[in-house]
Amino acid sequence: MTDERKSAKDTRQLPELGEDLKRNEIMAVLADDGYSAGGRKGWLKTVLTRLAQEQPENPDANRAKLVEEIKDILNENVSGDSEAEDTL
Repeated sequence: MTDERKSAKDTRQLPELGEDLKRNEIMAVLADDGYSAGGRKGWLKTVLTRLAQEQPENPDANRAKLVEEIKDILNENVSGDSEAEDTL
């Protein structure tokens, strides 16, 4: 039965990117443990690509800040090191 729940969790679809993606929507996906780490990372890269493409066409300081924040999140997780220290 545990395997069935795990399978359902693995097939969960990440949200579609709407026209005006908000920071809180992005952070909600990152905080939801129902998505795989790889799935979230791929989704976040897609979000970053889209936002970066929009910037030259419609410059927006808030969007530029969001692009930088996403880049920071991706760069922090590149090494694969966990955020938490497990040493005592």
